[in-house]
Amino acid sequence: MMKLKFPQFCAIGFTFFLWVSCTREAPPVKKVDVPYYLKGYESYGTAPQINGDTLRASKAAYEWYRDATFGMFIHWGVYSVEKKHEWEMEVRQWKIEDYEKLADRFDPVQFDPKEWVSLAKEAGMKYIVITSKHHDGFAMWDTKLGDWNIMDRTPYKKDIIKMLSEECQKQGIAFGLYHSHIDWHHPDFYPRGETGQHTGRPESGDFDKYIDYMNAQVAELSSGEYGPISSWWFDGVWDIKEGVDWRLKETYDLVHKNLPHSMIGNNRFSVPQYGEDYQVFERSLPGHDTYDANTKIVSGYPLESADTMNKHWGYNEEDSAFKSLKQLVHYLVRAAGINGNLLLNVGPPPTGKFQDEVIERLKEIGEWNRQNGEAVFKTRGGPMVEQTWGVMTTAKDDSKTFLHILDDPGTTLLDVPVKGTVTSVKSFSGHEVPFTVDDHLQIDLSSVPLDDIDTILIIEKEGQLSPVRLDSHSPDREENAG
Repeated sequence: MMKLKFPQFCAIGFTFFLWVSCTREAPPVKKVDVPYYLKGYESYGTAPQINGDTLRASKAAYEWYRDATFGMFIHWGVYSVEKKHEWEMEVRQWKIEDYEKLADRFDPVQFDPKEWVSLAKEAGMKYIVITSKHHDGFAMWDTKLGDWNIMDRTPYKKDIIKMLSEECQKQGIAFGLYHSHIDWHHPDFYPRGETGQHTGRPESGDFDKYIDYMNAQVAELSSGEYGPISSWWFDGVWDIKEGVDWRLKETYDLVHKNLPHSMIGNNRFSVPQYGEDYQVFERSLPGHDTYDANTKIVSGYPLESADTMNKHWGYNEEDSAFKSLKQLVHYLVRAAGINGNLLLNVGPPPTGKFQDEVIERLKEIGEWNRQNGEAVFKTRGGPMVEQTWGVMTTAKDDSKTFLHILDDPGTTLLDVPVKGTVTSVKSFSGHEVPFTVDDHLQIDLSSVPLDDIDTILIIEKEGQLSPVRLDSHSPDREENAG
């Protein structure tokens, strides 16, 4: 028998480890009843929605999601050590062996999941979405598929995803995941996409093996071991535009079968595809042409706008351009006024402690929501079409309609493009405001002091209000697709 040298023995052992990891059976799925965050929504239907061979989240999840309105996005990983952004590996063209050394320095000893969730809750947020894996392929949970993860490669050696999921359950905040389709670290992510071409990987690979690996990791996260997952923010199919099969149906069916209440979003370039439950817009409100990567078509699915609190997704120590309270409230209210949610991003430092500016903004917007949240949460947009100066929201039971004057309309006689039987218009504090209704509603603002952030008026009515077209007031935007 040939005697193996030690390096040969190690190589064979490592190959065997990878084979066992990638061919082992999927983890057993724990039965998950109606999640804690869906309590009270059971009447909408808790079975997964099936249309032909299309599987989607339950109707209860859809209804909850539309009510949730406001969530926290968290981009966090070993890239935060460099204090630049989440694309550190790509922008500086790190080789894998050099980039892996960042994990040795990732030790977020100040991470306190209780503090994070408490701050989100104080801000009025109803759900949290954190990066389980970004494009660098680093797993922020205790994956059994390879060692490129927080347990095996960092001095911290704690499962961030599990810790945060458990704290969300304790405090009643829904928990979701961002998960990248791209993987600049995995050798079988081939052919290369538009990114990750300089990492030093061999110019070969088996894309199907990579998808097997990715789906095995998705199976770990959706097995119930990490609790109910309210939403999945998949990202990356844009990297390779043709020539590969991402097998999205397989991934989506895996999630929906394991977690029938998980809402799936992906692909900002089109309306939702097979198995997707909500439409994502990046750095833009639905239908607004402020970010070229988004489709301009707005579907009838639940909608979400994801944007940053400053200019970066991942932590950047030089970025002090935090949005003001006014900007954030306007973003939140305008999203609600066109039937959407706002997913507001935080990029934590490598220490795990939120910056003072982040804490300050979260507390400020929380105070505003405590005073005015009735006009935003559990509402639906309209019936007024969005205007340059503001939006309208209506309680989902149609009991109240709220007019949000966000920017000075430049007139004391405000033309509101709705008609119907209006019985009164009141300030949010309850004072009567003069109005007339002819072919549309006109409100006399001469006695109404305009709030610097949002002047909210309550419109009481009999029956429903209907939108009318006043061309000079409507911003340019595409028609809704459904």
